[in-house]
Amino acid sequence: MRLNLKQKGLIIVAIPLIWEGLFVFFLYLMLEDAENKVNKETKSRIVLQEVNNISRNIMDSASHLVAWNFTHRREELQKFDNTMLGLADSIDNLKAMSEDDPVRRLHAQKLEFHGKATMRNLISHREKMVGDASRVYAPNFQQFRRDFGASFDPFLKEAQILANEEERVQKQVPQAVEARRTSLRIFLITGFAVNVIAAIAVALYFNRDISARLVVLIENSKRMAIGKELLERIGGKDEVAQLDSVFHDMASSLRQAEVIKREFVQMISHDLRTPLTAILGTFELLSSGAYGKLSERGQTRVLDAERESERLIGMINELLDIDRLESGNMQLLCEDVELQPILRRAGEAVAVIADNKKLKLELTEENPEVYVDEDRIVQILINLLGNAVKYSPEGGLIKVCAEREKDFVRVDVIDQGPGIPKKDKKVIFERFKQIEDADYKRSGSSGLGLAICKALVESHGGMIAVDSEVGHGSRFWFTIPISGKQKQMNRDKSAETGV
Repeated sequence: MRLNLKQKGLIIVAIPLIWEGLFVFFLYLMLEDAENKVNKETKSRIVLQEVNNISRNIMDSASHLVAWNFTHRREELQKFDNTMLGLADSIDNLKAMSEDDPVRRLHAQKLEFHGKATMRNLISHREKMVGDASRVYAPNFQQFRRDFGASFDPFLKEAQILANEEERVQKQVPQAVEARRTSLRIFLITGFAVNVIAAIAVALYFNRDISARLVVLIENSKRMAIGKELLERIGGKDEVAQLDSVFHDMASSLRQAEVIKREFVQMISHDLRTPLTAILGTFELLSSGAYGKLSERGQTRVLDAERESERLIGMINELLDIDRLESGNMQLLCEDVELQPILRRAGEAVAVIADNKKLKLELTEENPEVYVDEDRIVQILINLLGNAVKYSPEGGLIKVCAEREKDFVRVDVIDQGPGIPKKDKKVIFERFKQIEDADYKRSGSSGLGLAICKALVESHGGMIAVDSEVGHGSRFWFTIPISGKQKQMNRDKSAETGV
């Protein structure tokens, strides 16, 4: 049967319309599924945050009550009362957020039971403390500690169980989202292939405008796959424009998820740093004898705990630094300064640990003027010198050299350590990457120091690298820009010589 032009035209129009309708429908379902998974992860983080808030507020309430007991300052009692008022609301919020998940609801009920038991305990002791005729609630203070622990410890255990469950959910959701993303790519590639076949069959009927719009859509699918910025939105209200709009919305959601992840890292880092600082302060007071003389073994254990606390705080600070650098939120305060004061500051910072290993630190006498953020260059040098001291043999030599190279100054830190295998020379400048050799694993490093150095050097417009052979030490070097005055002198000299 021969088809007339009208019938052919209807078929030509119907086939693309049917296909585009199915394509958009299934794409919508996949995006809806991906959005539900992201919402699940987001809610999991909010639940964890609420649990942490409740735990922190309970501890704050107990702290305010203890402070009032020993100082009888009215503001401490007021802070206790205000915190207790907010606790009940937080527990109710947690319960409300958990209604749609049976497992989470069960944990929330247990947390509510233990949390309110702890609140009743605290309120009971508050009444006793306020009503106690003595200056300090001393006779029953040990009982207060036992009662508080008896009700709060089960809360903490249940909170940890819930945290483990939520962490498991958060680990599963990114995997599922990634699987959905892979399916989406496959779906897009398949759809693209079908569109190509259809385009060949009806090429004579497509006008140049539609062809150009499909090219934009294909380019956006490729850009999205590699994380590049999409092209401008396609105008119009047809299927092609709708699909392009979906791509833009999806790309925006992915960028938002990345921002949320970064904010989550910052939040956790800040929440860890505050209690660790308090713990470190307590250890320092114990070590100084503020709470009484410790035995020799106790003094050793406290010093060990103090060092570990300092190490953890340092790791958190490094994590925040690298996050600020990668997000572009760290601003450099560059100015023209001489190099020698920077080298001396860095040398003095590592002098004590170098002396402990009887290492000789030899600084260059070169003193070029550079255009840098002095504190950040000191940070880079302290990191490189610290690594050199850490891995150098006792009684060894560490050199710091400087040499002008056109508009830059190259700074070298040379040690006599074990050297770095060729396969690890680039890896060590990546986040959380460390050398697999046993000598390096014993260092206890976080794996962020060199990554921060690399980001800081590149922020100055320079570069950083290492020259090393196993058994022959290492030469870490980086370049930083010379001062503006020196650059102008170089230009004038080049103009005079005609180079």
